[in-house]
Amino acid sequence: MKRRILLSLVSFFAMTSMWATMKENYQMYLTAAENGKTGATATLTLNLKNQNAPVMWSCVVALPEGVTYVDGSIAAAGSRYPEGYAPTFSATTNADGTVTFQCWSANEDEVLALTNTDGVVATIEVAVASDVTPGDFTVAVNTSSITDNGGTVWTWEKANELNWTIEEGATPGIIGDVNHDGVVDIADAVTILNAMAADTYDAAFDVNKDGEVDIADYVTVLNIMAAQPS
Repeated sequence: MKRRILLSLVSFFAMTSMWATMKENYQMYLTAAENGKTGATATLTLNLKNQNAPVMWSCVVALPEGVTYVDGSIAAAGSRYPEGYAPTFSATTNADGTVTFQCWSANEDEVLALTNTDGVVATIEVAVASDVTPGDFTVAVNTSSITDNGGTVWTWEKANELNWTIEEGATPGIIGDVNHDGVVDIADAVTILNAMAADTYDAAFDVNKDGEVDIADYVTVLNIMAAQPS
């Protein structure tokens, strides 16, 4: 009886160790090529470590306070995708400020056509508010999951953390003066409308520093204009 219990325990710990080792072959983590700067955008890189070809991956990224995801900026990157292959991405900002990213093949019968087993799979743009105090910050992948082509779902609850430095950016000019001509006027409002129409992001146009260039920035400029002495 004791021997059977001992063998069961040995088997259990062996299986646990093997599972932990296998999970090390499936991970998501962040890297950054350069430091962030206050009042500017920066690029963060999502990396995937996989053993079997994945069908789908997802992760939840926690950004420091004052740093926001630039909507629509996630894009395929690196050399792991064959030429002409375009994976599908989504990004959802959660109530707690974290952002959930997902990636899958446009053809649900295909695995993600990744080469190699470790490296870059996507980049994201983040906007750093001008009032962030420069220093060292943590950007974390709090939860990630990968579905491999065998149908196994590998999930991590423990964070993979990136230590990221934010430096002092350029001295901010006049709030609302997005075209940098020294005054806040209708030309600045039109500049924002043009950026919205082109669906482009520039930190200089993000007057309210929420990570997006939208109607709120246009209204903010109009309010600044209205508050100016006549």
